[in-house]
Amino acid sequence: MKVVFVASGNKTVGTVSAFVNSQFESLKQQGVDMHLFPIIGKGWKAYAQSIPQLRNLIKKERPDIVHAHYSICGVVAAMACVGLRTKVVVSILGSFPHESFKLYWVRFFVKHVWDSTITKSQRTSNQLAIDLPVIPNGVNLSQFYLIDKEEARRMLGLANNKRYVIFVSDPKRPEKNFALAQKSVELINDNNVELVPVYNKPHDEIVKYMCAADVLVLTSLNEGSPNVVKEAMACNCPIVSTDVGDVSWITNGVEGTYVAKTFSPSEFSAFLREALAFNRTTRGRDRLLKLELTTEKIANKIISVYKGLVSKA
Repeated sequence: MKVVFVASGNKTVGTVSAFVNSQFESLKQQGVDMHLFPIIGKGWKAYAQSIPQLRNLIKKERPDIVHAHYSICGVVAAMACVGLRTKVVVSILGSFPHESFKLYWVRFFVKHVWDSTITKSQRTSNQLAIDLPVIPNGVNLSQFYLIDKEEARRMLGLANNKRYVIFVSDPKRPEKNFALAQKSVELINDNNVELVPVYNKPHDEIVKYMCAADVLVLTSLNEGSPNVVKEAMACNCPIVSTDVGDVSWITNGVEGTYVAKTFSPSEFSAFLREALAFNRTTRGRDRLLKLELTTEKIANKIISVYKGLVSKA
């Protein structure tokens, strides 16, 4: 089976997001003939200009499937495949603001244009009001592994007598809501507790921070199935998160993980106090294994979607 992955190539010029690359590699390891098409540039103009380039690649490679990540890439893939036999699969990676314009046009494409659509959480599937495959991204457990906390701190040059709260995203992205993390730490009013933003770091650095931290916080306004939560669980790191995407389901029953039902700093800060008081590792890694949220298991589920489409061709 031959598959072309389509995704934004703007992480750094010509490269896709780490989780897209991880899924690409996991499918490759399962024997799928994979090709990558990164879309360079931002805005509708850049995406429109990529359509003929993608179409030429499809004509050359003759893939069974074009798998696009993000809805805008799904539009590009659909237009590039017009009149060709290649099936279009689209992964919707986030959720939608209530009754937004984007929700309406994505719903139209799901129903009438794309051959198959994968959502990352049941919440997103419910928003679209369509019964769709729910396949969260998996975690590569060989990349996100356990390191002794003191050893991880030594490698990062962090103090053993401090309490570290990590925020693994770019604080400048408004949808990540860094202000809530800042305010929640301020309300604890303890100079020994430090908020550390971690972004633009390779996986081998992020895993050290997750093993060195006392708590990971996710304060996002919207998410699909946030990879950072699963990665922290793979490192058995305590977590405090807003109730976005599938966080409540993934962390359900894991001591040391807390989900705030509102965006109130006082509520979030109260959970953060509890997480700091927990003061030990969680069983998050065991929960991931129970839910089969490893890259290998997820790759097999995606391949099943591909096979279902190819068998109908």
